[in-house]
Amino acid sequence: MLRKQNLIEEFQAIGVEAGDTWLVHSSYKSFGGVDGGPQTVIDALLNVLDAEGTLIMPAFNFDFCKGEPWNVNETPSHMGIITELVRKDPRSQRIFHPIYSFSIIGKQAEFLTGERYKSSYERDSLFGKLRQLDGKIMVIGLSYNDSMTFFHHVEELEGVDYRYLKTFTGMITDEQGNTYEDSFQMLVRDIDQGVETMVDPMGNLAEASGVIKHRQVGEAAVKLMMANEIYDFTAREMRRDPKLLYRVEER
Repeated sequence: MLRKQNLIEEFQAIGVEAGDTWLVHSSYKSFGGVDGGPQTVIDALLNVLDAEGTLIMPAFNFDFCKGEPWNVNETPSHMGIITELVRKDPRSQRIFHPIYSFSIIGKQAEFLTGERYKSSYERDSLFGKLRQLDGKIMVIGLSYNDSMTFFHHVEELEGVDYRYLKTFTGMITDEQGNTYEDSFQMLVRDIDQGVETMVDPMGNLAEASGVIKHRQVGEAAVKLMMANEIYDFTAREMRRDPKLLYRVEER
């Protein structure tokens, strides 16, 4: 059974420091047991960051792509219990994007949420701002394919021929309760060509190259990387072999 102090020490040991800007993808169940439950994990994350740091959690919800309305104040995260608790935290601010939203607690929350953007992975998106802040990305107990949305940011900025920008339009409700129709974009895979997302090979290569650090925390495999380092590594390696980020379904 992991306790808060165990988590603090393990997160520090892998390389997280006070004052960091830190994007965390997580599977709570992967720890195998935490005294106090998922809130203990959040408390440990914030304790490591201290008052000068910033915690970013995905609050993705893909129902907008299926025609469902999105409400910045109410639409839940589909990314697990830890992310939903952070979304509901009164200290949290949310990125205004109905598909790839994020919940943020900490010093850089105003900077990260202050500008709205349309395309999920564009230069001015959360991913781009994470790079501006020289932030870090942590993956707790998930495969790269189930977590590393950051790779799509690299694909959009560097340009690929197996994905394209698709527009989704629907009803959204803002912080003041105003509801209106709006459109947002996402770089989607070309399903007509049988393209399937498979980024595990890129993640595994980065890990083998030392760009991604790894550590066992309880039963969870935890990975940590610098956003700028993984961007540069991915941009270089995808030019050498694009199939590190996707595969084509055999028909």
